[in-house]
Amino acid sequence: MMKKIIKSFVCFLLITALSNASVFAKNTNSSYLITSSLLVPPSPPTVNGFQYYCINDVVTLTATASAGGILNWYGTNASGGTSSATTPIPSTIVAGSTTYYVSQTVAGEESSRASIVVNVDKQLGLFCDATKTTSNSVGFDFANVGQSSFTYSYSISGGSPVTGVWSAPSNYVVTGVLPGQSVTFTITAIGAPSCVISSQTETCNSDCTIAQIITPTFSTTPTSYCLNDVVVLPTTSTNGITGTWSPIPVDTSTMGANIYTFTPNPTSFPCALKTTLRITVEPIVPDFNDFSLCSGDIATTLSPVSPNGITGVWNPTTVDNMNSASYVFTPDPGQPCTPSIKTIKVTVNPSNTILSLNWTVTDAFTKNQIVTITNPVGANYLYQMDSGPFQASPLFENVASGLHSISVNDLNGCSKLTDSNVLVIGYPKYFTPNGDTYNENWNISGLSDQLNCRIYIFDRYGKLLKDISPKELGWDGTYIGQPMPADDYWFTVEYSEQNSIKKFKSHFSLKR
Repeated sequence: MMKKIIKSFVCFLLITALSNASVFAKNTNSSYLITSSLLVPPSPPTVNGFQYYCINDVVTLTATASAGGILNWYGTNASGGTSSATTPIPSTIVAGSTTYYVSQTVAGEESSRASIVVNVDKQLGLFCDATKTTSNSVGFDFANVGQSSFTYSYSISGGSPVTGVWSAPSNYVVTGVLPGQSVTFTITAIGAPSCVISSQTETCNSDCTIAQIITPTFSTTPTSYCLNDVVVLPTTSTNGITGTWSPIPVDTSTMGANIYTFTPNPTSFPCALKTTLRITVEPIVPDFNDFSLCSGDIATTLSPVSPNGITGVWNPTTVDNMNSASYVFTPDPGQPCTPSIKTIKVTVNPSNTILSLNWTVTDAFTKNQIVTITNPVGANYLYQMDSGPFQASPLFENVASGLHSISVNDLNGCSKLTDSNVLVIGYPKYFTPNGDTYNENWNISGLSDQLNCRIYIFDRYGKLLKDISPKELGWDGTYIGQPMPADDYWFTVEYSEQNSIKKFKSHFSLKR
């Protein structure tokens, strides 16, 4: 019974000691002794965490240690660094904020570090706080410059001011605002140091929803005027928004273009956006343009009325379709803005300058068949094969076997030549003699104009199955009247190319 009581008492001592942050060690005679204490670090020293000074002020950092504590200064090191018993002296030569750190050691245990922020020449820095602004409220934020008391004043869209006294925190939200309304807010720090700009004013707007945002339109307002015209811009937009223009009045004393900005009435239309008009002042010019034609084309008739409605006469009166020339349009007198004379140039490009078309084709049965136009060539020409698009390159690659046409145009479209006898010799890679009347026979039709040409067809073992002429229908896939199986078959052909006899051997597939 006594042993149980002793055990319970020892456990009580251990729990009590641990709760007081003490450590016990077991002696050789099974008794327990306290070996160290204060496992939980002490609290950091007491400091004034934010301090405010003017340029060139003398700063003395202070911190209060606990009873028996020793201060450890770490300069501007939030962690690491070597501690010092000497208090650092902050510089106040340059405006800004610097953070210093200090800890304390009590009974051999060091605390965490406390921070002291030294602010030099601190300003209020009032600004619009978008995070606190909604369609019915406007948020403002500012620095407290070492003060805890402020006076404020605000007005909504130029209305009666609302005033009051404000303490921490250093932000303020104006409520009761309509979407898009402006709030002019003034904050003043009470008793701020002389170096601090203690009062600031800022104007901010509440949010507008997408549905509330509107842009003024001026779809019926002219934007082009004559020199010295009197221009009065409307103060109400086409979609009913009132406002003012800037700059005003519109200056028409000199030629050129100027931008004029329309600002909606902020009270009546707080969610309306600003918009601009580009006003052009210049003499009216007939908007005829230069043009070109091919020699020999039907001569273009020169219109006595310009596209922008100016009437007048031409000199010369008709276009010469064989020679390039300039033509002068003189407006009739008495028209608004006194239109100016306009000169255009008519360029006559020569026709039918392409007299010959030469080309080459790679050897028959080449894997990549290439057709190259050799004449005419140059940057002034475009080339086409069959009905494909025109291209700047005279070279066509991977051309299918068979008969093709090639065309060449000049860039002006006044000369074109076509040759439809471009033969590319290849052979079908397969045929399907299955009775559907499509692709039933195999032959090399590209050699049909060579009367003495013969084609010999073999099976994979070299057995001759058929010899055919390119002028005939071709092989139908039978041997002695019996259909041959789907397989690869070989052929040899002798043909004439570039005045020499050539021989070619390859294979094709029979598919069923």
